[in-house]
Amino acid sequence: MLHRKKFAILILVSAVLALTAPSAFAQAMVTDTPITDTIINNKCNGEDILLNGTLHQEMNFNTTPNGNTHSSFDATLHLNGYGGTSGALYVAKESTHNETNTKGIAQEQSFGTKIKLVSQGPAPDMVDRATLHVVIDSNGSVKQDISKHEINCK
Repeated sequence: MLHRKKFAILILVSAVLALTAPSAFAQAMVTDTPITDTIINNKCNGEDILLNGTLHQEMNFNTTPNGNTHSSFDATLHLNGYGGTSGALYVAKESTHNETNTKGIAQEQSFGTKIKLVSQGPAPDMVDRATLHVVIDSNGSVKQDISKHEINCK
């Protein structure tokens, strides 16, 4: 499912990276990732949409001397696109924020996203919701799966 890989996984995998990055006292990372010529399918009308934009991510990690780790993750997605069949313009602008507090590295988390692909005309909007379930064991091995995924049309 192309929309699943291009939309939900994009943000959710970034959240996993935030959790598995090496913990260091007051470590911060900021990245801007261009999204270029990505095609997704609007399941609401069957139209392929060509998207371009940017994913901005800010990750912060703080570890205390007693081994507690506080991680925060913020991401902002800005996409513009057009329908290959109708030529309709689409926009997606979403933000997400997650924070975790753990003792050591082993943890289990669930992250939810909602990305709205909004038509700038008569074409239907699409809302993509996904939940990523992440388990990190004491060795730092990561297991992840999408535990819930749904698309709604508006």
